[in-house]
Amino acid sequence: MKFKNVKYVFLIFVILIVVIAVMNMKSKDNNKQYNEVQVTSDVVYQDNIRLGISNFDSINPLITKNKQIMDIEQLVYEPLLSLDENYKLNLCLATEYAKTSATTYIVKINNSIKWADGSSLLANDVKYTVELLKSTDNIYTENVKNIASVDVIDDSTVKFNLSEETYFFEYNLIFPIMCQDYYGGENFFESEKYPIGTGLYKISSISDNTIVLDKNENYRNQDEVNKNIQTIYVNIFSEIGEVYNSFKIGNIDIMSTSSMLYENYIGTMGYYVKEYKGRAYDFLSYNCNDYLMKEKSVRQAIGYAIDKENIVSTVFNNKYNTSEYPLDYGSFVYTANLSNSGYNPEKAKEVLMNDGWKYTNNRWRKNGRILAVTISVNSSNTQRCEVAKIIKEQLQNIGIQVTVSQVSDSQYNYFLTNKNYQILLTGVYNSYSPELTYFYGEKNIANYNNDEVKAIINDVKNITDQKLLEEKYKTLIEVTKDDCAYISLYRNKNFLLVNQNVVGNFNPTNFGIFENFGSWNRE
Repeated sequence: MKFKNVKYVFLIFVILIVVIAVMNMKSKDNNKQYNEVQVTSDVVYQDNIRLGISNFDSINPLITKNKQIMDIEQLVYEPLLSLDENYKLNLCLATEYAKTSATTYIVKINNSIKWADGSSLLANDVKYTVELLKSTDNIYTENVKNIASVDVIDDSTVKFNLSEETYFFEYNLIFPIMCQDYYGGENFFESEKYPIGTGLYKISSISDNTIVLDKNENYRNQDEVNKNIQTIYVNIFSEIGEVYNSFKIGNIDIMSTSSMLYENYIGTMGYYVKEYKGRAYDFLSYNCNDYLMKEKSVRQAIGYAIDKENIVSTVFNNKYNTSEYPLDYGSFVYTANLSNSGYNPEKAKEVLMNDGWKYTNNRWRKNGRILAVTISVNSSNTQRCEVAKIIKEQLQNIGIQVTVSQVSDSQYNYFLTNKNYQILLTGVYNSYSPELTYFYGEKNIANYNNDEVKAIINDVKNITDQKLLEEKYKTLIEVTKDDCAYISLYRNKNFLLVNQNVVGNFNPTNFGIFENFGSWNRE
C-alpha cells in the first residue's frame, strides 16, 4: 500500500512536470508570435494628406497667381513637357518634339492619355490652351508671348510658329493644358466649372475652407499613383500666419514657404525641413567698358576679396545660399567647383600685383591711376544696400577704395537699360532653362564681349543632345568664370516643411514640390 502511494505521487509529479513544460513552451510560442507581429507588422497609414494655403484666388490654373496653388495643381494638371529635379526636360503629354526651323517647332501628342472625365487628349486642346493664355495677362504670358500661332496638323500633332527665334523655346512648354470639349463653347474665364486635368488627382469639391482632391481613376500610369493617399485636403486660410499655426498644432502635414522667418512661427521641433535653392539670384555686374572694369585683374581681385559666407550670415541669417554662377540653382548643365575662385584676400592682392598694381600709401596705383570704384545699388532695396556696405568694408580691407551710391528707382532702371554704371549690385529671377544670353549674349548688361563665348551661346540653342550640351556649357562656364564679368553673390532658399508623421522621399524643386509623391505617406 505504501508502495502504491509512492507510485501515485511519482506519477502525479511527472504529470505536473509535463504540464509545466507544455505551458512554458506555449508561453514561449506566444511571446515569439507576439514579437514577430511587433517586428513584421506594417505601419497603418492614413488614406489622406493635409495641405494648407493662404490668399486663395482661383482654382483655375490659367488664372491663379498663387504659387502654393500652382504647386498643388501639378497633381491635377500636366504640361506638354515637364522638368525633373535637375531641370532636364522630360516628355509628359508630348511623345516627342523637334525644332524644324529657327521659328518652328513640331510637337507630337499622346492621344492615349485621358482627361479625368475619360475623354481623350487631342491636339486641339493644346491650340485651345495657347489661345487662352494669349488672350489675357496671366502667369504664363511670357511662355507664349513669342508664339505667333499654333497649327493643328492632326489629332496628335501641333506646330508652333514663333514670331522670332527664341533660345530654348521648348522650356516654355511647361504650362498646364486645358480640355477644350469640356467647356463646350462656354467662356473659360467666366465658367464656374472646376477645370479637369490629366494628372494623378482631380478636383472633387471646393468650399470656403477646403479644396478636396481625389484620385483620378483615368490616370494613365497607375504604378505612379500613391497606393495609400486616396484624398488630399487643401485647407484654405486667409493669412499665412494661420497656415503656420495650423501646421504647428498638427492639423496640416506639409507646407512650403520662402520665408526665412518660419521658425518664429512654428519653432524648431516636431517637423523636418527640406531646403532647395531658389531662383532669386543677386550678383555684381561690372561694366566691362569702364576704364577700370575692363581690366580682368581688377574684376578678379574684387571677386577674391568678397566673403560671401559673411554676407549670407550677416544679412540673411544663413537662410540664403552663396552662389558661384547664374546656373547653380540646380541646372544639369552646371558642374559645381568649376573654376571656383572662393574668398581669398591674399590671392586678390597677388592678382593685382601680378598685373602691375602697386600698394603704396594705403592705395593701389598703376600708371597714375588709383584703384577706386563705385558700387551702385537701388536705394529702395534695403537688403542690397546692407550688402553693398559689407562689400565696401571687405574691399577696403585689401586697399580698394569704394563708394556706395544708393540710387533712385529711375536711376537704377536707367543703369540697367543704358549700362553706363561702373559696378552695379543687381539681381534677376533665373529662368528654368540654361539660357544665358542676358549675361553673355549680344547687348548683355555688363557690356561683356568674348567671341568664343558668343559662338557657344549661338551653338547651344540648337543642341538637343544632353551630353554635347553639357560639354559646351562646361567650356562656357570655365571661360566666363575666368573672365569674371560678374560676381555671383547669393540666391534665396525655399523650404518644404514636413511634420514628423509624414514619411517618404522628398526632393522638392522650384518647378514642383511634389517630386516622388508616390512615396509619401501619413502615419
